[in-house]
Amino acid sequence: MAEHQQGRNGADSRSTETTGTVPAGAHAPFVGRYAASFALLPLIVMLVLAFVGAGTIGMIVWTAALMITFLICSPLRDGVPGRVIAAIAGAASLCFAGNAGLLSWALFGLFGEQATDVPTAALNESAWFAGVGGLLVALIVVSFIRQMSRAERSHLIRGLSHSVLDGVAMIAAPGWLFLLDYMALPDTGASNTAMFLSAIVVIVLILALALASIWWTIEADPDEHAHAPWLGIVVLPALLAGPLIPLATSIVTLL
Repeated sequence: MAEHQQGRNGADSRSTETTGTVPAGAHAPFVGRYAASFALLPLIVMLVLAFVGAGTIGMIVWTAALMITFLICSPLRDGVPGRVIAAIAGAASLCFAGNAGLLSWALFGLFGEQATDVPTAALNESAWFAGVGGLLVALIVVSFIRQMSRAERSHLIRGLSHSVLDGVAMIAAPGWLFLLDYMALPDTGASNTAMFLSAIVVIVLILALALASIWWTIEADPDEHAHAPWLGIVVLPALLAGPLIPLATSIVTLL
């Protein structure tokens, strides 16, 4: 009878974790089903900064704060080397986004008059995406070499995937620096219909990422020495949503 009761209690415990009432893996101070609400907070702050006129500097500071938070509290098992690689890639992406005009001139200035018909905003976003593409290729190559150079190659696939995801999140985050360009599109004559549709698509995708944080929080399996891994999960949707802004800006500008 005791064994039966113990087994039933164990089953009830697992069921409770599955439904999101006990986020055991991430050790969050809230139940798992509330993770989406907390994941929206960094995004709300980003919008507030944009609307109150914080400017590019304010966007850079907040984006960098989210990136640093994720590096410190990442729930991923990629170790210190993986965090260092992700930090370098993220810093490069942030520099590309913060100097998109210079990068655009370096990449597209050689085309001369062929590039004059393309709006400046579209060129800047395209230049950043080109830089991001190079960073992603370098990230995959470096992460693979790092995993293959380990003396003990246990959990190779997990280590590689976590290292790549860590780097992708850091590389993607600086896309938020183009939010001001996106908000200024109506003043440049962009189609109101295109703006409305793009905003709806961006909002839906961001909400989907926020909702995904519920399962990430519940099913998290961070390293035993991870610092507040739930906080890393909370900021992860905001980081991954970064490229949506320049992508929407480019599409609306070119329509």
